[in-house]
Amino acid sequence: MSDSYRFDAIIIGAGIVGLAIAQRLSKNFDSILLVEKEESFGRHVSSRNSEVIHSGIYYPQNSLKARLCIAGNKMLVDFARKYAIHHKNCGKLVVISDPSDKAKLESLMENGIKNGVEGLQLLTEGEVKKKEPHIKSAGALWVPSAGIIDSHGVMQKLEYLTKSNEGVVVYNSEVTDIQFNAGNYTVSFRDLDYTASSAIVINSAGLWCDAISKMVGITDYQLHICKGEYYKTSLYRHQINSLIYPLPTDISLGLHIVLHLDGTIGFGPNAYYVDEIDYSMDDTHKNTFLTHINRFLDLPEEALTEDFTGIRPKIQAPGTPSQDFIIVNEKEKGYPNFINLIGIESPGLTAALAIAEYMKDIID
Repeated sequence: MSDSYRFDAIIIGAGIVGLAIAQRLSKNFDSILLVEKEESFGRHVSSRNSEVIHSGIYYPQNSLKARLCIAGNKMLVDFARKYAIHHKNCGKLVVISDPSDKAKLESLMENGIKNGVEGLQLLTEGEVKKKEPHIKSAGALWVPSAGIIDSHGVMQKLEYLTKSNEGVVVYNSEVTDIQFNAGNYTVSFRDLDYTASSAIVINSAGLWCDAISKMVGITDYQLHICKGEYYKTSLYRHQINSLIYPLPTDISLGLHIVLHLDGTIGFGPNAYYVDEIDYSMDDTHKNTFLTHINRFLDLPEEALTEDFTGIRPKIQAPGTPSQDFIIVNEKEKGYPNFINLIGIESPGLTAALAIAEYMKDIID
């Protein structure tokens, strides 16, 4: 017979959101368990992204993405300052190459203002040139509250704080089954001879959150995985000062100039749906990258090299509108305090600490 351990709360998935939730709950609960199937934290969505601190200009008013991004922006910057985590308040330019797109910039600015984003400013071509001499544009929206951050450093500190509060963090522990009985959840793991039980289970499993949800009996979520590639260059180091974004598309925020904390730049991500999780990369889309990049920045083909790929867990199916985060206590489906976090893609990094704070509002 296997051993069973009882906890006040169990969190599944040690990406940045799961870590943030574990750290927050460890302040209030005597015993919390954070389990992760990989050998360390943040091996998927949380480490394969642009490391951008988003401002909240894109998302529909009163959506979870808007509310949690804006709250999370301030919380994340404050967290980084408090714990000396490397970050930079570099701001962002959403640039256009065609003057006829100015109305779209104005609409984006209006949406940001409605969401409570401060300091937004429309810039002329000349004003963009003064701010970023190497960038070609027909104007831009300046977003001063955007930035970049060492996401690994954030996750490392969240893990440390969780453990300091006597939270238990266990790696190499893949969840294989969840049984619900009389208000209690029993969680089983692959190749481990023990189970863990709690009245509260938080599913923050990222790319596998729909599979975890199915284990308990909730079958109405279906993720669509969307791949994004990143390229890099050795040119323009310390010569680009801001994040440079195009107007957003229906599927993503657009292929942008990624500013790194060491002053180098990269490009990405593109976005296309795939059938399986595969982080390999080839040069199939290199010419498309060059076409997009050269609208805003002169870059020869030989200066562009492959960097890495990431996978987004999208609720949005191909050809359908963008969807909000799903963060819900599944009590109405008969599973009280089984908390699902479904489709936590961008701005999940920015929103992570706010999502963790939101848990206290939805846990009964």
